[in-house]
Amino acid sequence: MTTNDAEISWDDRDDFENDAAVENEDDIHVAASDFERLLIAPSDWTVSTIYDLIGKQLQLDPAYQRRNVWQTKAKSQFIESLLLGIPIPQILLASKAGQKNSFLVLDGKQRLSTIKEFLDGRSSDGRVFKLKGLRILTSLEGMSWKDLQNSDDWADRLSNEPLRTTVLRGWENESALYEIFYRLNSGSVKLSPMELRMSLLPGEFLKFIISWTEVIGPIHHLLRKRQPDARMSDVELAIRYLAFKDQNTQYAGDLKLFLDEFCKKKNSEFLSDVHQENDTKNLLLHMNEAINIGIYEFGERQFCRKYSDGTYENRFNRALFDVLVGALSRVDVRQWTLGNLGAMKKLYEDICGQHPEFLRAVETTTKSPESTRNRFAIWYGAVENATGIRMPIPDIKMPNTDINQ
Repeated sequence: MTTNDAEISWDDRDDFENDAAVENEDDIHVAASDFERLLIAPSDWTVSTIYDLIGKQLQLDPAYQRRNVWQTKAKSQFIESLLLGIPIPQILLASKAGQKNSFLVLDGKQRLSTIKEFLDGRSSDGRVFKLKGLRILTSLEGMSWKDLQNSDDWADRLSNEPLRTTVLRGWENESALYEIFYRLNSGSVKLSPMELRMSLLPGEFLKFIISWTEVIGPIHHLLRKRQPDARMSDVELAIRYLAFKDQNTQYAGDLKLFLDEFCKKKNSEFLSDVHQENDTKNLLLHMNEAINIGIYEFGERQFCRKYSDGTYENRFNRALFDVLVGALSRVDVRQWTLGNLGAMKKLYEDICGQHPEFLRAVETTTKSPESTRNRFAIWYGAVENATGIRMPIPDIKMPNTDINQ
């Protein structure tokens, strides 16, 4: 199965995704009291001081660096700005819980990564970092940090350039950091909170997922990404799939908390159970097969898209991803689909046409327990009736009851 680049626009297509089911600021529950004990400490450090902190008190995960959004030209022009002494936006850090002199990056990861790469001498792709596309200091075009060091003036100027830095201390609720993160990134580009989650909840499970999504596969095809997503939508989607597959993690309508708790649990299990990595890898392989079969059955322009009034929407729908990929991740359902080509797609179109409550569950308030349960129950029930295969739905806690529906 291949994609015609002339027909489909890949990477960062603005209208590609219906974001109703995407993790966002609506999932944060925070009160004014969560900010009362925040201590704001200006700490203007030089470039050399910041560089010395990176990898020690200031962690930049190598996986993040491989997924930098900035291209070489943007990185080079940032270094040029430092050399010219042009003011740049402040770096915002937060002290790690229980670690006074260790910091999380809330804003400025690209800037910090660029400084590290340039002074290390190599870009995230392993190539020698040479300045490219400079607009003013054109005499430095093509130079590396090693080249600049042969000119004491430029090397000293960069090393001693101050960076406006602010450190947040005294926070007690992680949701306060998520709230700050969203407000800092509330412009035209919507960022996934997965990057912040990786810093707040470090562990072997999250390291494994990052590494697994470095290999281009069906999940990237589905998301129309030629490379690992810089905003980690591939990571978030894989974790979302695994969380709904896990009958020991209950969904109660708070997507952020659901994913946070799942990641904490899996980080712990990866430490205590040597089989966890293989078990997780097998689940993800089933997800890949589900995506492949789904694209084969529906077509890449239709799979995980809403169907109404006889037509498919263009936009990818994560709420539909949950149920369609969840069902097809079962070997017996995939076998049935391949043995009855066209039947699964027709079943889906019939459900969309005959069950308006299913469409409502994938287009509005998609993260509520009611909508989540409805879309799983309706689709899994339809698949069960058509195939004779029992289809238990995820553990979803409904309001005003302690009984799983």
